[in-house]
Amino acid sequence: MIVRKEYEVFVIDPPWKQTKGGIRRVRPAQGRLFNYSTMEVSEIFELLDRLIFPSAAINHSVFLWTIDAYLTDCDVWMKERGYKRHCRFIWSKQNGIAPAFTVRFAHEYLIWYYKNRMPKIAKEWRGKFTTVLSEQSRQHSRKPDIAYRMIEQLYPSSAKIDVFSREKRTNWDQYGDQLNFY
Repeated sequence: MIVRKEYEVFVIDPPWKQTKGGIRRVRPAQGRLFNYSTMEVSEIFELLDRLIFPSAAINHSVFLWTIDAYLTDCDVWMKERGYKRHCRFIWSKQNGIAPAFTVRFAHEYLIWYYKNRMPKIAKEWRGKFTTVLSEQSRQHSRKPDIAYRMIEQLYPSSAKIDVFSREKRTNWDQYGDQLNFY
């Protein structure tokens, strides 16, 4: 699928290269791979450069989902493409995994970047959101509805696309190989 519209808002949830933690006794048949293909950082940005970013309006915002392991990579790769970081949102999932039985990783990041000038947000929503989004996680990799509602309220009339999308949303275009997964 090739995207051909001038988008002002991109939400990107890359399939970062990772595997599940150790095999658990309670789920011995569970494998270490996810139910979707993962990609190396370079592969993700090559795809974005080739198919997604050419469809951007001159001034646009990118909301990029990531985890701790890829936080620095996101800033480096986006800066190389001329993006500036506006802020990092933290999604408190209210639960999470405890690798090596240490601390529980109960958050993900949604990083807001923009290119050239940030598109204007809706006046009535200026200053109404905080950088902490709190919503119980659901299925693996499914992002919180609160983030999409926030973006829709900030940019009600902007052309929006959900990249590596797995869930159909009203007034959003989608790109990905697991559309309508949820």
